[in-house]
Amino acid sequence: MSVLICALVAGAAAWALTGFMRRCATSDAPILRSLLHVPVAALLGGLAGLASSWTQMLAFVVLAVASGLLTVIDLAEERLPDVIVLPLLGITAILLTLAAWVDGDWTALIRAGLAALALFVLYFVMAIFSPDLGFGDVKLAAVAGAFGGWFGWGAVLLGFGAGWATFAIAGMVLLATRRRDRKSSLAFGPFLILGAVLGVFWAGALLTW
Repeated sequence: MSVLICALVAGAAAWALTGFMRRCATSDAPILRSLLHVPVAALLGGLAGLASSWTQMLAFVVLAVASGLLTVIDLAEERLPDVIVLPLLGITAILLTLAAWVDGDWTALIRAGLAALALFVLYFVMAIFSPDLGFGDVKLAAVAGAFGGWFGWGAVLLGFGAGWATFAIAGMVLLATRRRDRKSSLAFGPFLILGAVLGVFWAGALLTW
């Protein structure tokens, strides 16, 4: 039941924020009118319903809604607007602190903070040398690090790898189908989000430590 409720709440919130999302964009790309952000948020919100407490569900539903909005904007414009990412950093910190207080799991909060800092620094350095990374990705990496770090370092490690692996696979598919050439860029934000989610769900099965 919690899975369904969280999916509905996340999808409804994403739909309600459609106008806000379009105002955050600087173009009129067709994908911005597709409502793709609603099923993305609903799917991730449903996964949030698997969390072990209501405080964690709340934090992850917020992340799900933001992920839906950011995915569509990044696919449309290859940018992650600060007006969404920066507040998301603060809201994530507040909600995970609330979850740690209610659940009594301060170790998870400390690990989440360290993971957020580690990925921020790592992606900051990578963005200097990679044309596919922007500083919006750097800030979103901090959010992804906090999300994965809440569950463990294995989730952070796998999330990092899965993000780049899915990005590479998508790039090769687009090249093979001639929908992208070697000089064109590809939005990384959606793969950063996907990698973080895969990392959390794979960590328990693949990394017993």
